[in-house]
Amino acid sequence: MHSILMKDFPESDLSKPLHGVIVEKDIFVRMRDGVHVAVDVYRPDSPEKFPALYASSPYQKDLVYLPTVPTFHCRETNDIGWFVQRGYVYVHADARGTGKSVEGIWKFHGEEEQNDHYDLIEWIAQQPWCSRRVGMIGESYYGWSQWFAAAKQPPHLVTIIPFDASTDMYRDVVYHGGLLNLGFLTWWHFNLRANHLFDKPGPYDPNLMKWDMIYEVLRHPTFDEFWEERSVDLGKIRVPVYSIGMWQKVGLHLRGNLRGYEEIKVPKKLLVCYGEYVVDEMAIFNSLEMRLEMLRWYDHWLKDNDTGILKEPPIRLFVRGRNDGYRIENEWPLKRCQYTRFYLHAGPADAVDSLNDGILSKELPLSQEEFFSFDYPNPNWGGLMGIGTGIFAGGFLNPTATVLTFSSEPLKVPLEVIGPITLVLYASSTENDADFYVRLVDQEPDGVQQRGVLPPKGRILTRGWLKASHREKDPELTKSYRPYYTHKSPAPMNPGEIYQFEIEIWATSTIFKEGHRIRIDISNGDCPTFDAGGHHYGLKVGRDTIYYDKNHPSHLILPLIPAEEFIQAAVCHEQSRAQDKS
Repeated sequence: MHSILMKDFPESDLSKPLHGVIVEKDIFVRMRDGVHVAVDVYRPDSPEKFPALYASSPYQKDLVYLPTVPTFHCRETNDIGWFVQRGYVYVHADARGTGKSVEGIWKFHGEEEQNDHYDLIEWIAQQPWCSRRVGMIGESYYGWSQWFAAAKQPPHLVTIIPFDASTDMYRDVVYHGGLLNLGFLTWWHFNLRANHLFDKPGPYDPNLMKWDMIYEVLRHPTFDEFWEERSVDLGKIRVPVYSIGMWQKVGLHLRGNLRGYEEIKVPKKLLVCYGEYVVDEMAIFNSLEMRLEMLRWYDHWLKDNDTGILKEPPIRLFVRGRNDGYRIENEWPLKRCQYTRFYLHAGPADAVDSLNDGILSKELPLSQEEFFSFDYPNPNWGGLMGIGTGIFAGGFLNPTATVLTFSSEPLKVPLEVIGPITLVLYASSTENDADFYVRLVDQEPDGVQQRGVLPPKGRILTRGWLKASHREKDPELTKSYRPYYTHKSPAPMNPGEIYQFEIEIWATSTIFKEGHRIRIDISNGDCPTFDAGGHHYGLKVGRDTIYYDKNHPSHLILPLIPAEEFIQAAVCHEQSRAQDKS
């Protein structure tokens, strides 16, 4: 893992591990509506008063004995004892209706749960062991809880570090571009409930976790009051925020960490890390380096220790393929990015086996009429588990065989891409709606490919989605670099009519190296094998057409770092390496 700490950071300035740990289990705290929430309190073995770190989720506080490995993805508290030894009280709560908090009903970040955060933080501040300063800690659901708690403005909440945490339930997690995310339902509805109901010998409480999330999600397919309640009002956050995200968490948390940082008007920092796989965030969150980084932030705001963290640039972004790992920046998105258009053209690009093997180029299309039509469902799809895939000889799944692809020529010089991405797509359908699934791929050099034998060697960097009937944009929240859909009033398409769609592709950070190709994949469905759970396909039958001619110039907009800056950075890095060797 590339270091996430500044090289000149003096660890000696931080709180020292001077204390033992006292544990008080199952304290039941009364909320404003009379419901009691169960908490465990871990505190230093000292009569002094200490700042507190509050963590809350439905993942059962009694499961902290489990190791922090991907098998137990509910273990997102970090090392409780490590912080307590350094002079922090750690208060771990079961959200109402979960774990030992058997009173009330868990409703996935509903208003009652948000109010509980306020009440618990104020209860913590009044305890004899607390210095009346409270911060928050935790990953994923615990990070979501931090955004919501801060928006409630409890007087004694001082700061938050939402790690890998969404802010908008509808857009970030459940309905990507208006398309239902099945992976979300599998984890939070089935796995979470099963962990409560089945992972003990019984008896089972039939009233526990009785709220039917699937029913609620399905009866709220547009952005209404249900989702408004579960989307953070970022404008209400008044405490300092250190937003920490992961580039590979496309479709879950990344958008929330980035947009959250953009919208809040408080002292703030942004760190975006990168792992090879979707579960690597657990290892990064639980690493010693991340603990030290968070401790620097907590020590500054909760103990008035000058750790130097605010003297540093506010943003650090990992760049895939960059030798020194991280970029140090002052704003997000980067103002100096050159938003560059890459146009879709007819093939062949001789890049991959796909429906069309189209071309991606900076050249404007000149033809008067150029398009590609595809029918669905494709008879070569392998059922619901194989939408958008084909089969190679030998049984290998091919992620491109039955989708549209548009690939650049092999790059003659590297390209660095950092920021939000948009696909402007002209399309029509024989139906009154259409679904668009987009993947941005870094395809390895042609010499690595064995076409027709093995899957294409490429890394899926990021994705975008849009249901055509959800194309309405919010003019106030749409940015020049990112469309923002209302998802409130779906409008059907007129069959045969050509529409222009602006598809949000989640931000990424990478270097496309010399000899690699930039590729986008377009389909009307996805596959759990390649797309982390996949989306609901539905009962779609029809023909869609993608246009890329002079009058309908479909194009991808990539945020490129200026070439001269990229070259200079590489030179500086090589000079630094040479100095280190000498």
